[in-house]
Amino acid sequence: MAVTLNISLSEEQASWVESRREQGDFASVSDVFRDLIRRAREAELSAAEAEFDRLDKTGQEPGEEPVDEIMPIVEHVKKERREASRRS
Repeated sequence: MAVTLNISLSEEQASWVESRREQGDFASVSDVFRDLIRRAREAELSAAEAEFDRLDKTGQEPGEEPVDEIMPIVEHVKKERREASRRS
């Protein structure tokens, strides 16, 4: 079901929308707005997908070390400290 919205535009904005309708082979001004909304939603989805792809599988920013890579280092340091405290 379609919902009717009333919006206010400046004369310049209204002229631009009307020219888009004429140049873009749109049947109505509503079609222009629907197309603009569709394009904005696609851009948002594309940006969200790009951000998702930028994150690695662990959800961390690129360049951050995952816990699996850090834990062996931590365990090595703990072992060295235990051994050093035993020798003291």
